Amino acid sequence: MNRALVALVLCGLSACGDDGGSLRARSLVPVADAGPGVDATPISPSAPPTLGGTPPTSPPTSAPTSPPTDAPTSPPTDAPSTPPTEPTSTLPTGDAPGNVGWVGASCADDADCDFADAFCLSAEEGWPNGTCSLDCDRICPDRAGASVTFCVPDVVVGGACVQQCDFAAHPGTGCRPGYGCRTTGRFGQPDVRREVCLPGEVDLPPDLPCDGELARRGLAYTPAENPMDHPAGRPDLTCNIEGPVRLNSPMHGVSYRYVENDAPTPMFMSCNLALAMDDLAAYLSELGIVEVAHIGTYNCREIAGSDSLSMHGLGLALDIASFTDENGVVYSVLDDWEDGVEPPRTEKGILLYEVAHQMIERGLFNIVLTPEYNAAHDNHFHIDLTPGANFLGRGFIQRGYIGPNTHGE
Repeated sequence: MNRALVALVLCGLSACGDDGGSLRARSLVPVADAGPGVDATPISPSAPPTLGGTPPTSPPTSAPTSPPTDAPTSPPTDAPSTPPTEPTSTLPTGDAPGNVGWVGASCADDADCDFADAFCLSAEEGWPNGTCSLDCDRICPDRAGASVTFCVPDVVVGGACVQQCDFAAHPGTGCRPGYGCRTTGRFGQPDVRREVCLPGEVDLPPDLPCDGELARRGLAYTPAENPMDHPAGRPDLTCNIEGPVRLNSPMHGVSYRYVENDAPTPMFMSCNLALAMDDLAAYLSELGIVEVAHIGTYNCREIAGSDSLSMHGLGLALDIASFTDENGVVYSVLDDWEDGVEPPRTEKGILLYEVAHQMIERGLFNIVLTPEYNAAHDNHFHIDLTPGANFLGRGFIQRGYIGPNTHGE
């Protein structure tokens, strides 16, 4: 029986549908080589996991007969003591708590995936410990508390939903065991690319441009895959990240948190930016700053109105929205920068002004753009490592001036 016929038989036994709800056979596309040293067989836990449901209750142990009243209440000293019983885990091996039974979760068969029209990509099909999936046409559903999903090609005939890499749920790798974080185009929209969990570990490059300096500094980071993305509609431009890493904080007591998140998460960038952010954290700690809220690092795009890549597209730029000190005081670029005033008069304005200048004076960054530069920067400082530049765009005295609207961010 050929593979397509097997899929048709399987589909007759369980519901197989697309986003429109029509039934169709889940014809499988052969999975590419999972990579050297990767076993595509199920990952066997010490006890079989219970997927998408409540685990069976352990049988109660027989209670000892009550001793007679004249029996000693404590066992003799030479009696062996019974070690406490370890609680049984209800979480399948490798799954994050919010993902059980959802897209990207482990599964043995379709019944382990607890959502409509779900199917299990099995270990026999090349998906270690199985993966819950769903037919899709560009868009996949998301579930509150679970990892974000993405519709990818080359898994089934059509699109299939998989889990996007989630470094909060799976620190270090972004994926559960047996899977690697790979940049992949969306089914039907190949220019829209996301990092998703696919079978096989990723062979990650070392931070060659930084020559191991991140490790010598003791930074918490993980080498990452270079996505080699292109800005939308510009296949002639490539966002090539030299020494790609995911950097964790805190550093020198300073955390970097994306503005829409409640807690710090790993940041994707070039290792050179990671070193600069470590240096920045060391300076900010002198000011009593404990948190930086940022708007992002990597973004594969062009400089506005130009044919050149933004430094964000090379993983060499960071946009800062605010700073928070050890007393919980927030210094917001949008709310506290004193537009058109030099020197500033308020305590918050003075700190923001000082930080902007010191990032250039101390050589931490090559370009710093403030709200004085243009309206696009009213809510953040843009800081980057443009090679050979030395520019503070603040509207007053342009230090190391290298041309009008040089960065154009």
